[in-house]
Amino acid sequence: MKYQDILKIALTKEEIVKAIAKAKEQKFIDNLRDRHINVQFDSKLRGYIGEIALKKWFHENDIEITTTNYFEEDIGIDVDFEYKGLDLELKTSLIPDRDKTLQNVFNKRDIKLIRRTRKIEDLKSDIHIQIYYDQLTNKNDQWLQEQKIDLNSNDLEYLYDSFLAKAYITKTYLAGWIDKNTLIERINKLKGYEKSWRHARRRFWVCKLKDCYPPLSLIKYLNDK
Repeated sequence: MKYQDILKIALTKEEIVKAIAKAKEQKFIDNLRDRHINVQFDSKLRGYIGEIALKKWFHENDIEITTTNYFEEDIGIDVDFEYKGLDLELKTSLIPDRDKTLQNVFNKRDIKLIRRTRKIEDLKSDIHIQIYYDQLTNKNDQWLQEQKIDLNSNDLEYLYDSFLAKAYITKTYLAGWIDKNTLIERINKLKGYEKSWRHARRRFWVCKLKDCYPPLSLIKYLNDK
């Protein structure tokens, strides 16, 4: 896969507002660390924006998927989809500040596959998909903590403006994907200490973005099923 294979998914204001409404419906629970309420809301918002973006992109390519579940994690929401009996899991992430650019993320980072089990064979889902938002994690969190936002407001236009949610219209990128069988084969070729990495209180399976498959190839993969 090449950096040029990453796809920008253009969204509309209406779609972002729809995601805000969905985030408003949910309770905000951090299961691994305490975060400012604005950061929690924005994290969930990104999960729902990712869901809308992926379903839109699939629809444009004549693939209709259904949402089956949500997994609330420290880094955001994992969204679980179903298509032709396959389980597709979506990850959404911001850019680490030290990386600065999406290009550096592509060269250095992984699809965020949390290591919940000892064996890679027990990994949930058949396909794992990564979306990145072209915003810096710590810078974004710091800005959010400084804002006085009434999260009890039902004025979606107010929340859209308060969170500067307009940015998601042009800063949402489908970065790549990997299927479980390929990942199992690759992980089992590595030595034990090479198979995973740690961030905060979580361990993740090694799954380098640059070694994953380009977004467009996922359409062919699903059509061939």
